[in-house]
Amino acid sequence: MGGLTHRPAPTTLRLREQGTTWYVRIHRPEADNALNETLVRELTEVLTRASRSSSATVVVLEGLPEVFCFGADFGAIGEAVREGGRTAADPEPLFDLFRLLAYGDFLSVAHVRGKANAGGVGLVAASDVVIADESATFSLSELLFGLIPAVVLPFLIRRTGFQHAHYLAATTRTADAARACEWGLVDAYGPDSEALLRTHLQRLGRLSKKAVTRYKAYLRELSPVTEHAKSAALATNRLVFEDPENVRAIQRYAEEGVFPWEAAPAEPLDTTPQPVETPRPTEAPMQFTVPPEALGNARFREAHGVRYAYAAGAMYKGIASVELVTAMGRAGLLSFFGTGGLGLDTIDDALTRIRRELDQGQPFGVNLLSNPQEPDLEMRTVELYLRHGIRTVEASAYIRPTLPLVRYRLAGLSRDAAGSVVQDHHIVAKVSRAEVAERFLRPAPPELVRELLERGLVTAEQAELGARLPLAQDLCVEADSAGHTDGGNAYVLMPAMRALRDRIGEEEKYPEPVRLGAAGGIGTPEAALAAYTLGADFIVTGSINQCTVEAGTSDAVKDILQELGVHDTDYAPAGDMFEVGAKVQAVRKGLFFPARAQKLYELYLRHDSLDDLDARTRTTLEEKFFRRSIDEVWAETRAHVARRFPERLAEIERSPKQKMALVFRWYFVHSTRLAMAGSAEQRVDYQIHCGPAMGAFNAWVRDTPLEKWRERRVAAVAEHLLRETAALLGQRLGTYGSYS
Repeated sequence: MGGLTHRPAPTTLRLREQGTTWYVRIHRPEADNALNETLVRELTEVLTRASRSSSATVVVLEGLPEVFCFGADFGAIGEAVREGGRTAADPEPLFDLFRLLAYGDFLSVAHVRGKANAGGVGLVAASDVVIADESATFSLSELLFGLIPAVVLPFLIRRTGFQHAHYLAATTRTADAARACEWGLVDAYGPDSEALLRTHLQRLGRLSKKAVTRYKAYLRELSPVTEHAKSAALATNRLVFEDPENVRAIQRYAEEGVFPWEAAPAEPLDTTPQPVETPRPTEAPMQFTVPPEALGNARFREAHGVRYAYAAGAMYKGIASVELVTAMGRAGLLSFFGTGGLGLDTIDDALTRIRRELDQGQPFGVNLLSNPQEPDLEMRTVELYLRHGIRTVEASAYIRPTLPLVRYRLAGLSRDAAGSVVQDHHIVAKVSRAEVAERFLRPAPPELVRELLERGLVTAEQAELGARLPLAQDLCVEADSAGHTDGGNAYVLMPAMRALRDRIGEEEKYPEPVRLGAAGGIGTPEAALAAYTLGADFIVTGSINQCTVEAGTSDAVKDILQELGVHDTDYAPAGDMFEVGAKVQAVRKGLFFPARAQKLYELYLRHDSLDDLDARTRTTLEEKFFRRSIDEVWAETRAHVARRFPERLAEIERSPKQKMALVFRWYFVHSTRLAMAGSAEQRVDYQIHCGPAMGAFNAWVRDTPLEKWRERRVAAVAEHLLRETAALLGQRLGTYGSYS
């Protein structure tokens, strides 16, 4: 253990020695494991000791699970600009570090998980052996900022050849682990990189220090990185990092998260009208700078403690996952955990994890799904939310208010010391029809309030306050969206809902208007701007978020989603409301689910029992739709009903029509399971709820760093969408101002 002990502990590394193998983990989580002078110096010192050690034969270089190393520390550069210090670090220590990895008297093994970008790719390329997890991605983003990966390229070309290195640098596109392996940057990859690493170390651990030292000396002669290459790399690096324009681009990105090609956010918006000189039509349009914080309603931001008037909607079965919700919360953005179809124990565990991951006050919400079949379960769900102190719920699939929903709303009402009303519980109600919207715009139904009072579930004060306030302070108008949809048109719905909101607000004399949100079809800046222009106080996205790293669906589904166009979805019967013919919107490209679901609904309408099906139809269902016999499907379904609804089993068994409906509904449950698991079997039967916004988003981000879903982080998607929406608004204002 002498090689790594009895020395001051590095601040940027975590070290461990195991026999002849040294494990060195880059540990700068606050900076995405970015390279700074301290990290380069400390890593060089450790590798130098390994090279000189009489026992160290292997050095394993690792990063964090989600990021191996993200390259130069732009935050440090931005800080140096503000303080008037030196912005260009001396590139020679980094070049020497790469050369030490490549030629030091040890075998360097890079174990890559998550992102390796820019200088991080240099660490990988300089290593003797590269083991990667399937999650690993590799990119050279330097040219986007006017920079050149000058120090990286000599080592990358040595590993991959000129053209592959040139392609990565010139296009700035991201290569996944499979592509990197094909090009020679990665030697081996798989879903369990830890096991893969252990397998390699079993072999490498048998090598002697003498053999490794002689072997590396020979490599220095056989495949050297020349002094000429070093001189050219250092000169080029210094040139681009000292360019004032590049430094400004880096500083802006570090401080504001704005890429060089994006419009810069403004100083805090001054809403005071200012006289402007109207330019002549022949002059160039003025450029108005609008910050994304100016979009939507400031009251929404204040009520929910968020940076933007924006939310990521819930997606059932935990597709809007714990990871998605916590990532949004850390970014100061609102999102809703997708509880639909999950058991109470699963929800309880998820809420515990979310609250543990987020600091107090960071925003998040939870979906609350109407459950007319099991009202007791809905009430137990609300009780769980109250125990966890949930402040915001997204109320979905409600036709009318229910006792549990009203209980949640009223339980959050109180008065402060000054007598003002405090609303600790917020309901964001998703609606697509005016009659449903009106029920949320009115106060809670008096008969439900009385029942809650009689049962001692709310206080008299809460009941009195509830009579003066709308049931939902936020109403999200859902147009043609993913999942359940009425196929509404936002251009029609939003003005109608605004008029309804204003009329009821005047009748009820509310102290402030209910906030209206817009959802459905929002996947591009143009769509988002249209929603805000229609009067949306906030917007809610859905489809685009399930194709992000944090979403809880399978990688196989995300691979499908990132290839969709705007015409690749279709309407299908909804499994949970099969008998009434309700619709969902789902992916049809390459999948049979929409057509097969529609076929099952047509059979249900035409027949009264399974016995009425002809032999050919029955065979088709068993061999192609179900991949098992109808009797097997019924046995599984019967067991589920006996467990969940034992009181209904006898009635169902007496009704051939109900039995047929449940057998057909099994296909909808099964198709969801297949998609969630990413099953290779029956891939064509995946049920993937999705709207055309996904295709629009894909087209918008094509040939950008967000083209592949493994580069799409849910908070970054939100930030990018809103900044570009604000920039688009600024352009439009400039155009209008030029010709006014």
